Amino acid sequence: MRFGHPTPGHYLGIIILVLLAAGIYAKRVFGKAGEYIQVILLSTTIFLSFIPAIVETSTRLPMDHPLAAGPNDPLVQKAQLVLVVIFLIGVIYQVIKLKKSRTAA
Repeated sequence: MRFGHPTPGHYLGIIILVLLAAGIYAKRVFGKAGEYIQVILLSTTIFLSFIPAIVETSTRLPMDHPLAAGPNDPLVQKAQLVLVVIFLIGVIYQVIKLKKSRTAA
């Protein structure tokens, strides 16, 4: 740890691991609703993984003049807003597809 104590990124990593485990076992625990819960939880793990990726990439690259000054930079905030919209569209699409495939079967 560069700062000598856990940072929000460490806590986010723990949350991702917990959601990943919950998503893997969701079908067994929740039965029929488990498929929907699994889709939402596993999609959320990917979404949460992109948050530090956006922050770190935009604040470090290019090396001589980074795109953003920090996590509160408007560019980072806009990128994260776009990520939230893509996440919501993706989860809704997956749930609709899952529902259609269950009714067809």
